[in-house]
Amino acid sequence: MRKLTMAILVAFGWLTATAGTALSAADPGLLPKEEEVVKDEKPEGWDPALILGASISVSTNTNFIGQANGNSFTGGLHLLGRLDYLKGVIDWRNVLKIDEVFTQTPVIDEFVKSIDQLAFESVIYYRISPLFGPFASFKLDTSILEGRDVRGAPIDYSEGGEVLAEDVTSIKLTDGFQPLSLKEAIGFFLRPISKKTVEVDIRGGFGASQTFADGALLVSDDAATADVIELTALADVIQAGAVLEVASKGELEEGRIQYSARAEVMIPFINDDPLERSATDLTNFDIGAKLGFKLFEWASLSYELKILRLPQLLDAWQIQNNLLLTFSYALID
Repeated sequence: MRKLTMAILVAFGWLTATAGTALSAADPGLLPKEEEVVKDEKPEGWDPALILGASISVSTNTNFIGQANGNSFTGGLHLLGRLDYLKGVIDWRNVLKIDEVFTQTPVIDEFVKSIDQLAFESVIYYRISPLFGPFASFKLDTSILEGRDVRGAPIDYSEGGEVLAEDVTSIKLTDGFQPLSLKEAIGFFLRPISKKTVEVDIRGGFGASQTFADGALLVSDDAATADVIELTALADVIQAGAVLEVASKGELEEGRIQYSARAEVMIPFINDDPLERSATDLTNFDIGAKLGFKLFEWASLSYELKILRLPQLLDAWQIQNNLLLTFSYALID
């Protein structure tokens, strides 16, 4: 433990010194000067926002070719909260997001969750200038409800060659709030543009992540075993290393179009990988994008893409696409 602590302190010191040198040595012809930074002035003090939304979809089929007879229903609740604080050199931003969507079909006659996310991010910037300065961040990402694999007909489940359940239509994969992912980072930020139409935020430094997934199961079915669904057991993952994140967001057409995109890369040269793979082999990617259209004051259509690669937890790309028509009400604007 003492060696691990010393390694983290040494790594942090090296990254801090490197980042500071890089910023001071950057070509001023490539970066905007402080007086050239394009920005929209925000009022100082607290700036809260809270939006509550609901989404719904209903369809019915009777003797329609290629579709099962019966009713299909999709419904969900959504919450987006923001609490920002700006005072002098301090810029503190907090975002809370909760999405819960459930679906019922004629094939599976019970409500099954299709989206289940609780995400929180808190970032505090110390603005040496409007262009750059140090930052510290904390992120939390998890599912709120128990996760289950549900089938339309009875089937067997196995894990590691051992049968876990026979002739059942569902099995529990995760507990509530599992997996639970935590991320912390500290370093320097660079914000060359800060406007409502476009804001670019670049953050780099030293970060750590903890994923608590011990006891969770993942469907890793093989087509060669169609009569048995194969499951894989997950384990906790703790890592630390160099982190770089680039994010952009903005509003167009007087707020009727909103967009955001982000990409985060972490090279975990400190890890507990049982296979002893290299830091480059364990490089984590967290990519996301969202495009929203405000149809009315109370209705919006949004598309969201999320791509993850966490090789130590699951050595495969995780991809999620969501398209939602949401009816919302701003409780605090």
